[in-house]
This record gives sequence, C-alpha cells and structure tokens, in this order.
Amino acid sequence: MAPLRDISNQAVSVIKSLTLPQKIIAGFIVAAVLVAMLSLSFMGAKPNYSVLYSGLTPEDAAGVIARLKEQRIDYQLAENGTAVLVPGPTVHETRLTLAGEGLPRGGGVGFELFDKSSFGTTDFVQQLNYQRAVQGELARTIRQFKQVSDARVHIATPKESVFVEDSRPPSASVSLTMNGQENLAKSEIMAIVHLVASAVPGLTSENITVVDTVGRLLFRKESDDAAMLSATQLEYQTKVESDLRKKVESMLEEVVGVNKALARVTVDLDFNKVAVTEESFDPDGQVIRSEQFLLEKQGGEEDTGGIPGVKGQLATFTETGDAATSTEGFNRKNITRNYEITRKTRQVQEGVGVIKRLSVAVMVDGAYEESKDKDGKKSLVYKARSPEELQHFAKMTQNAIGFDPDRGDQVEVVAMPFYLSSVVPPEPDPLEKWHALIENLAVPIALLLVALAFLLFVVRPFLRLLSKQQQEAQRKAELAAQAGLLETRGEDGEDLTFQPLGMTDKERIYKLAQSDPERAADLVRRWLREEM
Repeated sequence: MAPLRDISNQAVSVIKSLTLPQKIIAGFIVAAVLVAMLSLSFMGAKPNYSVLYSGLTPEDAAGVIARLKEQRIDYQLAENGTAVLVPGPTVHETRLTLAGEGLPRGGGVGFELFDKSSFGTTDFVQQLNYQRAVQGELARTIRQFKQVSDARVHIATPKESVFVEDSRPPSASVSLTMNGQENLAKSEIMAIVHLVASAVPGLTSENITVVDTVGRLLFRKESDDAAMLSATQLEYQTKVESDLRKKVESMLEEVVGVNKALARVTVDLDFNKVAVTEESFDPDGQVIRSEQFLLEKQGGEEDTGGIPGVKGQLATFTETGDAATSTEGFNRKNITRNYEITRKTRQVQEGVGVIKRLSVAVMVDGAYEESKDKDGKKSLVYKARSPEELQHFAKMTQNAIGFDPDRGDQVEVVAMPFYLSSVVPPEPDPLEKWHALIENLAVPIALLLVALAFLLFVVRPFLRLLSKQQQEAQRKAELAAQAGLLETRGEDGEDLTFQPLGMTDKERIYKLAQSDPERAADLVRRWLREEM
C-alpha cells in the first residue's frame, strides 16, 4: 500500500504544481483517451450487421421481418425499408432458413397459390388463380432486368365462344418501375413483349402494351412497324457510318500520326425490299412432251383371197410419205408432236440496307518543322501536304470504304492545320513530379506533423514537468536533511541547540543564517549550483 500511496501523493503534487493552461491540456488529453477507450469498447460490443436481402418489395420485406421476429433475430432496415440487415455471424444461416420457407417470394404471388388447394374450389376460382399466378411469375421474371425495380402484368383473357366471328384474342399490359434514371433499350423492351406473348396461349405482340410509371408509352398496342423499323434503320445506318469512319481514321493515323486524321462518312442506304422473278427459255433444249398419230384410209380393191370379212374386204395401198393413194382409194397419215421448251425460273430478293451511295470527307493535319527565332525561342512552322500525298490518301480511303464510281461515291481529302497544333507544347516542369509526390504525401505528412507537435508540445513538457517535480521533492528532502544537520552540529562538529522538528525549511534556513552565516551562505551556493 505504501508504493501506491506514494504514487498517489506524487500525482496530487504534480497536478497541484501545474499551471492553469497545463491543467487544461492535461484534462483534454485524459478526456480524449477516455473517449477513445469508450468508443473502442462500444464498437467491440456492438454487433456487426450484414445485408441479408436488398431490393425487396414491401410485401417481401414485411414477410421477412415477421419471420425474423418469430425467430427473435435482431435486424435493421436500410435503403428506405428495401434492405434488411442481420448480425454478421447469423446471415448465412438466416438466409438458408428463410429460403426453405420460400422467402422472399420476389413480390406478388406465383404458382405457390396451388401449393395449398381446397377440394371445394370452383373452376372459375381455379382459372382466376391460374391467371394471377401467371401474372405474378411474369412480373418476377421481368424484375430480373437490372433497370427494372418493380413490374406488374395484367392479362385479359376473353371468354371462349363457339362462333369464330365472336372470338377475340387475349391482351396484356405491362407496367414497369425503373431504377433511378435508367431506361430500357428497344431490344430489351421487345424481349419483355415476346416473353409475355410466349407465356399466354393465343397472345401476340400486337396485343401487348408496355408503359412505365412516369407515363411513357414504351411499346404500342397496335403494330407500329414503321416507327420501329425507322429506329432500327437509323441505328444500322449510324453503325455503318461509324465502322467506315474508324477504318479510314485508323488507317490514316498510321501515316500522319495519332489524332491527326479526321473522317466523316455519310451513307445512303436502300431499305426497300425488292423481289425479282426471272424466267428464261432455251429453244435448243426441246423435249417431246406429247405425240399424236392420225391414219385415215378410204376405198380399195376387193381381195377374194384370204379370210372373208377381214383381209379380203380391205384395199391394198402403197404408202408414200405421209399420204399414200391407190387406184381404188386413198390413205392419209397425220402426226402431231408437242415439244416442251426448257424454261428456267429464278426468284431474287435483294438484301435490305444495301449501300446506294457513299460520301466521305477526310481532313488530315500537315507536317510541322521546328524553328527558332532571334531570341532562341522554339516554335513549330506548319508545312502543307503535297498534292501527291493527298492523292495517295484519297486512294487509300477509296480502297478502305469500297469506293464504287457507278454508285456516285465521293471522297474528298484536304490538309489543314488542326486547332492549337502549331503551338509548341510547353516543356515539362522538372518539379511537376515532385509536386505530384508532395500532393500524394500531403495528408500523411500533415498527420505526422500533428503527431510530432503533440509529442513535443504536450507529452514532452508534461514528462519534463513530472521529472522536475520529482527532482524538486528530492532536493528539498536533501536540503532539509542538511539544514537539520547544520542546526544540530557546530562548525567543529560540536552539538548545537536542538531545533524542533516541526519547523519549515524556510524557518530552519533563516535560523541557520542567524546562528552561522557562513554555513548558510555555503548552503545557498550549493542550492544554486544544483539549480543550474
């Protein structure tokens, strides 16, 4: 206990010996240390929450929170109630438990409606539940698009009719809620339309309407092929022009330098669908398709020989060519032949988006020569390209784009000084690297300086003051002992009058100065030497 009492007494004496500014600084230091310790202990005791689910719909968030309350699991809400956080060590176990219970469901209802079906359900209710399930499943699928935060699908299925003229096709409408300022591309909208059309029997894309919650019509109910085709045509034309421009610029930059060639391409495309049917006949390639023989005989000499009624009743003919005659009649033979002429039929459908005409404008930078003026200042002098060079550039451009003079293609190449190209670039500052290094090290250096200042102007004076107080206490004890020794013994060591022990150091020294001035002066000189 004695060492602790001595330490406490020394601390009290040190605090009493501090000046007011030093006491304030010491108080701030102690308070900062206490706050840091409390913060660390609080952060260590507070559980670290991790994201369990994010981007939840209100229905899913309510279901997840209700289940967490039943399991007595701590949770926090974030992102305006769309994200649920739980303590980090339990996040995976909680996620698996909720997944086993079908949470989150992704918003809306799906085919889980049929997980619990009653026997007394009518056909109408079954059909209605099936339609709700299809709508919910489609909405969940559409929410998988990163640009879509929520989706609703409505399907209208008309009643079936036995009369064909009274039957109507089903229709559907889709409402989308976008994430922030993100938008769906035309291809993604068409993907949603075909997704919905494929999920409902008899539903076609012409009977689907897609809108967003802002009120924009993303897809028309009626078939707007012209508008969609125009957008597609413009996109295709822009792509063709961009590809040709990159070809020309990349080729010329290899010769004139990077960023010293600029090309612009205008393409006239033919998007008309043309179908041509050609038929050709080959007169030399004849083939007999049909042949008809006609033989006529009349009159004739009776032949008594032979079988009666057959040969004897026929006349004898002598055939010459196609028609032969006899003395008692005539004979005529007619042959008809039909020939099939070789015929070739070819149907040709020209491609859509065929290039009808190309116009290319190319601008290249000239060459530059370095020169010095009278003062020795450097500058760049522009030197124009020669006509031969421009002709070579034009020829290269024509070959790159597939130039066809029959289409009326045009290529124009000119050489012009680019903006600010004649100005000599400033010489790099030798201290620029050091400036960047200083900027990167500014924060660490500032923190280091603050730490050094704290050590030099707060910690070091405090330690020196503490050491000085200890030395002062030790010196006073030694002086008191010496003063007591001088009071009890004379110059030659003889005993002097005993002084009370309750006297202070000041009273003892004053008494010593009265009784023995020389010893008192020696004591003061020794004291001063120790101070120095």
